[in-house]
Amino acid sequence: MGQENRFPRTEDFYDIEYVSTPDYCPAKNLLAYVLSQGTKRDYVQRVLVKDLATGKLQQMSAGGNVETSPRISPDGSKLLLCSNATGDPQVWVVDLTTGEKRRLTSMRYGATEPVWSPHGDKIAFIAGAPGTDAPDALQVMRDPGDVAREERERRRQPVAAEDYGYKSDENMGFARDVPPPHIWVIGLEDQHARCLTDGEKKHVMPVWAPDGKTILFASNREREAREFLGMDLFTVAVDSGEITRLTEDVLVAHYPKRIVPRYTPDGKQIVFGALVPNGEGLPPCYLYSIPAGGGKPVQLFGADAPCDGATRFLYNATRYGDVYETMQISEDSEFAYFISGWHGTGNVYRVKLDGTSSVEAVTSGQENYCSLSVPEENKSIVVKCDALHFEDIFLLDLGTGETEQLTRHNQWLEDVALSAMDEMWIDTLDGNSKVQGWVLKPQQAESGEKYPAVLYIHGGPTPFYGYALTYEFQCLAAQGIGVIMVNPRGSSGYGPEHGRISLAYDGSAYYDLLQFTSEAVRRFDWIDGERLGVCGGSYGGYMTNWIAGHSKRFKVAATHRSPVNNLISYASSDMGANGRAKQYASYEEFMLAELEKSPVTYSDKIDIPFLILHSTQDMRCPVEGAHQLYTAVKDQHPNLPVRMVLFPNSNHGLTMSGPMYLRIIHYNENIRWFKKYL
Repeated sequence: MGQENRFPRTEDFYDIEYVSTPDYCPAKNLLAYVLSQGTKRDYVQRVLVKDLATGKLQQMSAGGNVETSPRISPDGSKLLLCSNATGDPQVWVVDLTTGEKRRLTSMRYGATEPVWSPHGDKIAFIAGAPGTDAPDALQVMRDPGDVAREERERRRQPVAAEDYGYKSDENMGFARDVPPPHIWVIGLEDQHARCLTDGEKKHVMPVWAPDGKTILFASNREREAREFLGMDLFTVAVDSGEITRLTEDVLVAHYPKRIVPRYTPDGKQIVFGALVPNGEGLPPCYLYSIPAGGGKPVQLFGADAPCDGATRFLYNATRYGDVYETMQISEDSEFAYFISGWHGTGNVYRVKLDGTSSVEAVTSGQENYCSLSVPEENKSIVVKCDALHFEDIFLLDLGTGETEQLTRHNQWLEDVALSAMDEMWIDTLDGNSKVQGWVLKPQQAESGEKYPAVLYIHGGPTPFYGYALTYEFQCLAAQGIGVIMVNPRGSSGYGPEHGRISLAYDGSAYYDLLQFTSEAVRRFDWIDGERLGVCGGSYGGYMTNWIAGHSKRFKVAATHRSPVNNLISYASSDMGANGRAKQYASYEEFMLAELEKSPVTYSDKIDIPFLILHSTQDMRCPVEGAHQLYTAVKDQHPNLPVRMVLFPNSNHGLTMSGPMYLRIIHYNENIRWFKKYL
């Protein structure tokens, strides 16, 4: 970057364009994708279609401001998309030659995730279907005014609960009585759709069989409600509606990172992701295969592979929009291709379906892939980013690993000075692991000068920091404050032992963070070891609170959307109690033990300027914790600078997908706090 380049600023978040959910049609060499951009309170999402032969780019719209899920027909003549043009999202079909558009669905609760049949004459999609409503009644759209009135009336009514799940962070309060998602199908010329599934459970991830006669999907229809992660594979015959269960001994991956299952092109096998519980928090995910008609699942690779399972839990990319496919099958039905996190990267790997080879890396760069399309001529459309670039769309050669860039959004970044990620590894104090991290240097740093730095702890604790452009961190560095990023134990991307969730809470991660910070001060002479701050969100906020109450290494702290008191999390979070109290001899013993592990218990030891940022409608880490921590620190240290900022109309995901004006206020509050006290 030249000296004339300006520094990043938080207002730039309004200019960021986010790409997602690409679809490619080889018949016409067309690329379709979603481009999202934040406004003050919402995000506008547009569907763009690019002719890769001519470079022509045009928007395809049904008239809404949130349009997603583009899917080009097999012959390249039509485009499916979901649009809010008439209220709830509906599936529309657009003629790519004439631009003529037609609404295909009129579902009462909206329709999402349309998928073309192999012959292009039918579409499968997801729509809510409460068991008490007749199919015809479900195909009458709600008036937007009626929806608003129903919601106001719902909020006036009492809330009755007989089980967990009555709170929802997504809904920013009490859970709505939302009908479960079901699999529907409609012919291109039909007036009405048919629901192919039944019951009060979830039915998701529809995939057409190559012959177009059946649809594969995942569901918890035969699982108990308490089986939070329980999903199985089923097929449904499109004509008869007969449903067949294919799996029952594995947990098909759908939450929190879904892997859409795939038929092999020859129709003989099904490849899917499954979670393997290990008693250590979120289970690792691996790929399995079964015969298309059902049978015993075969695991394709294990923990000894040169990657961390078949998913990527990157924490720090600045992004927005859905991710559809992260696993695909080669055209010859020989390989499964997938994206996995490993040592801060998210690269593409492959494994043979017959089990005769180990996992091989297709790409190996310091970058993160997040989407992978159906291979055509041994090439795949991918979305990827790196430390200095937001996500864009590329064409990946699966044979050579080389890429060709197909979109170039956010070119304004060329005029912005960005800091590179300087990598660092340490051996842990107990000798049981190695810890990776990075340091961002202030863009204007001058040789021989000292600058403050902030240890910014990631949430989860399962996600990991990696090679991705985190614009908030760049804005912090632009104010003359370095950023220290660490993947302590409990983070994924380093194998099952490093990722054990117990290590995130037993002191291992705590010492990893402190040791890494001290070593960063030693290795990077520009870091002023007397001017260090600490902050983080969610688990990162928990650890910030814990560090502030147990260590004197830092001069100032800021905690975001953090767990404060384990008893609040136990009773008030939308995650539920999960039977934790049963592990103790008495409830009193349980409460005392949980308080001992809660950061608020040590608030009397917090004696540095302390900032608390929290959303008022956070149901994951309830705002009650912010009130309690603020009161505890303020009460015990009346003269200590303590500030609490509460953000209205926002939930736990504020800084990733909340209203942009609130996100920017959040970023600015954090930056100003460290500027003031460092």
